[in-house]
Amino acid sequence: MNKSGLWILLTIWCIAVSLGAHPTQSADASSSHQTAMVPLGAQPIDSLWMQAIDAYSQANYPEAFEIYQSIYHRGLVSAALYYNMGNCAFRMSQKAEAILWYERAKLLEPKNKDVIDNLHLINSLITNKIEPIPEFFLQTWGRNVRNHFSANQWAWLALLLFAGALSLTLLFFFGRSRSARRWAFYTAIFVMLLSLCAFSFGMSHKQEITKREYAIVLAPRVSVKSAPDRQGKELFIINDGTKVRIMELVGVYGRIELADGRQGWMEISQAERI
Repeated sequence: MNKSGLWILLTIWCIAVSLGAHPTQSADASSSHQTAMVPLGAQPIDSLWMQAIDAYSQANYPEAFEIYQSIYHRGLVSAALYYNMGNCAFRMSQKAEAILWYERAKLLEPKNKDVIDNLHLINSLITNKIEPIPEFFLQTWGRNVRNHFSANQWAWLALLLFAGALSLTLLFFFGRSRSARRWAFYTAIFVMLLSLCAFSFGMSHKQEITKREYAIVLAPRVSVKSAPDRQGKELFIINDGTKVRIMELVGVYGRIELADGRQGWMEISQAERI
């Protein structure tokens, strides 16, 4: 194999590795069972999953949540699992906990309608009503396009487009017709640009999942201060269920930002990262 062939294979491998992420499942309890049958540890997950579904169907929400939590602690990454845990927490009137799990499910499946609807409903019930700062329409459009697929799906799309661009490049070099070679050349450039866009969207989505810069306040009442210490001036109060962005950490304090742009310091133990 020549150097160009090795370079092509290396590029494909780098794209696959850089965008690799845990698979996500549908947030439907019955279909989730089909994708969650992965034995981890000494016992299979599927039996625990069925026990949780049975407990939930009998309105035993604390037991169902406890079982789902044991599955979570085994390392299963699944939008379906997070969605079901959010449902259990909501049924137990633990609104902040429910928001946390729904947000985690949304992070993996941004277009899941069940997750979005439940999250919208429970956010309408919390005390803090924070109006976000309007953003530039291109930012909204870009995020909506990115969220149309998961990181894995963008990775596969980038690979397919790259393979298409490679095929067109070969046609350009070895095609017999001059017009076909010209068409292959310009089309290859266009397809390669699409591949780069898909790669960029996938990387952006993956970074959002791994960076975990957002958190949900779980404490009932949190005083946000002007400095990272107890002597700092109280700027404002936020309640449980509020979504904050963690900008930096200083000891046990974190500088947070709300959707409306307000910033301050709070004890980071009073919130949990999404």
